[in-house]
Amino acid sequence: MREFTGTASRRLVAGGLLWVSLVQMLVVNNFVVLPHASSQDLEAVIISALGITRCRDIAGIRFCSPWHEAADIAWIVGGVCVFLGAVLNVAAFPPGRLRKWTFAVLAVSGLGLVSSGFNPYNLRPLAHLLSAGVCFTGGAVGVVLLGHMLRRAGHHPYWGMTGIVCGAVSLVAALVTAIRPDPRTQGVFERTSAWPSILWIIGTGVLFAWTAWRARRSSPPLGSGPPESA
Repeated sequence: MREFTGTASRRLVAGGLLWVSLVQMLVVNNFVVLPHASSQDLEAVIISALGITRCRDIAGIRFCSPWHEAADIAWIVGGVCVFLGAVLNVAAFPPGRLRKWTFAVLAVSGLGLVSSGFNPYNLRPLAHLLSAGVCFTGGAVGVVLLGHMLRRAGHHPYWGMTGIVCGAVSLVAALVTAIRPDPRTQGVFERTSAWPSILWIIGTGVLFAWTAWRARRSSPPLGSGPPESA
């Protein structure tokens, strides 16, 4: 990670907090929407089902999600935060091709999440599945790349390695989900694809915001300089 100027540190505080706010998706989906659904089976209920606008058969089970609006809004807001966070957090590293591709992939994954919320599974299934695929795979690849950048920079090598592992687990789970395993366990594979990357991005947001905030606190006020000699 680079030395933070005043502008860069402000961008990272904002970008980091945007990524930290992704915790709202986990809270809304698992503690607001799911408890009101017709089934609370995390193994069988796919994540996309939480946003369906009407009751329908999913994997042979009649499923209803009365609080579907909350799930869809949470995905839209979360996607915007991923996108804007990627735009701001790019300031953490010096310019380069790897930086450009890493944050571009993360930004695109955020747009995929936004599109997932605007295209409920039961209304526009193809658009929803394509958007979710972009979100899952793009997020996983972005996490692997960002973890590699942190590890290579040498400032937080262990956290960077954790990102590589989380992204790899998410990517493998996304590929397994794509080949349609037993519908009764589809929810497990989807959550294994989503949660490791989301949790790591939240943690990285904490890291960026805290590091930048400390840099701002320790930097001298703008315009100050060494004391004049008598």
